[in-house]
Amino acid sequence: MPTTAHPALPTGTVTFLFTDIEGSTRIVQALGDRYREVLAQHHELVRQALAEHDGTEVGTDGDAFFAVFASATDAVAAAVAVQRGLATHSWPDGVAVRVRMGLHTGEGRLSGDDYIGLDVHRAARIASAGHGGQILLSAATTGLVSASLPNGVTLRDLGMHRLKDIEQPEHLSQLSVAGLPDRFPSLRALDVRPTNLPSAMTSFIGRVAEIAELHRLLGQTRLLTLTGPGGTGKTRLALEVARGALDGFEDGVYFVPLDAVRDPGLVASVVAQAIGVAEGGRAADEALLDELANKQLLLVLDNFEQVLPAGELVERLLGSGPDLRILVTRSRSTGSCRSPSPTRARRSRPRRSPSTRRWRCSSNAREPSARGSRSRTGTRQPWPRSACAWTGSHSPSSSRPRG
Repeated sequence: MPTTAHPALPTGTVTFLFTDIEGSTRIVQALGDRYREVLAQHHELVRQALAEHDGTEVGTDGDAFFAVFASATDAVAAAVAVQRGLATHSWPDGVAVRVRMGLHTGEGRLSGDDYIGLDVHRAARIASAGHGGQILLSAATTGLVSASLPNGVTLRDLGMHRLKDIEQPEHLSQLSVAGLPDRFPSLRALDVRPTNLPSAMTSFIGRVAEIAELHRLLGQTRLLTLTGPGGTGKTRLALEVARGALDGFEDGVYFVPLDAVRDPGLVASVVAQAIGVAEGGRAADEALLDELANKQLLLVLDNFEQVLPAGELVERLLGSGPDLRILVTRSRSTGSCRSPSPTRARRSRPRRSPSTRRWRCSSNAREPSARGSRSRTGTRQPWPRSACAWTGSHSPSSSRPRG
């Protein structure tokens, strides 16, 4: 990170602060050249807080700041002041500027006009594990400030986490600031993948080949729907597939039960709540689009049959970034499973293309048959007896699901 002209840097025991704007690429795309205005206002807010709390700017890199404090208490006060200032500031075109922050207290060792040593890297990794609007503290910093927090600020213990390139795990805490969002997705740490999947109460026996096929399809398509009569195990199968897919989605796997939802207009809020997105005065769908942009994430939307008009939301979410995958379960009590795609539920006869597959199941109310549709080579495609599925476009260049 480029250094900045500054007074003499403190040495000895110091507290490092790293910050950066989450989703800055999205803001640039939305504002174009006006992003310079956002960046200038952001820099002014950060520098004002540093000046008010005896912090020293070590360097900046684009929208990222590196600062140092002789006092851990001052560092915390500055971070809180920045978050409060960002939250109340009037940004151009109503864009949301969310900054993640990490603080760690350690040895301030200088090499020329910059700091060196593991403590600097630890502070940077702590910041990168967080989310926009979140302030993370190392155990060392937490121990120094726990008895002298600013008014309206509390600590939340987040437990032990392994950080990239740091051998020993770090016990992290979060500063919760009154009036600001304090619920965030799971940390971006190495030892866990963010998820809200319910724990399995019993062992899942069998269906090894079917689960493997579903994992293969998830790797090829961005929208996959399991369809079959109620009570045939679609939810359990989807959860088992989701658990097995955790390692493949850096930003997490989330289960969204829709069985209690009757209003399609509420689906966005339910999804946002499931993945820990704070709406912050924005429409729920817009908050979701912002959060999921460029995220490598799997959503499991369960019992979609009663909110089919929300298929438009599914299509918009898939358009938010290339690495989002959606697994949908949908009940169908009679007939074959034609076009179970929620985004094309109104089409009685969906369009087909070489990149689209369609699966069928029988109308047996007790259990669908294991028949699949025949491929172009005449071989029969296998499918689990508990459900049938439809996959969207296989083309990586198109994020729009196609029936």
